Amino acid sequence: MNRSSADHPGRRVLIIEDNIDGADSLREVLQLDGHEVAVAYNGPEGLAKARSFRPEVVLCDIGLPGMDGYDVARAFRASQSLKGAFLVALSGYALPDDLQRAREAGFERHIAKPPSIEQIAEVLDDFASSKACDDPPSEGRPVQPPARL
Repeated sequence: MNRSSADHPGRRVLIIEDNIDGADSLREVLQLDGHEVAVAYNGPEGLAKARSFRPEVVLCDIGLPGMDGYDVARAFRASQSLKGAFLVALSGYALPDDLQRAREAGFERHIAKPPSIEQIAEVLDDFASSKACDDPPSEGRPVQPPARL
């Protein structure tokens, strides 16, 4: 990845993932690429962190304990201060019904686990493109099916 520059500025990224090793590894990769990254290991913690961190992009697991990723996405979309975040589902749930549920909950993208570095870079580029167009990310942009590796 390592593309942070004027063309690819660092972003504020929040990772909400209950797999501690996976979350921490992804954080390290994103930080090496020049992004400011925060991590939460469950849904309620992710929402609390988002209120102070104000992420531009959120990479959120669906199968979280207590409060699943769909509920997290709905909470983001219902919050005046958080609804503009670019939400990306990171999940092993990748059937058509799962993609539909992700879209209905408010996710813009869906990446099957484990994500590749290229998939994460593409999502961050999509976010940058949506901001360059000044198009709110939650309007009219479909959830992308998981990429085939």
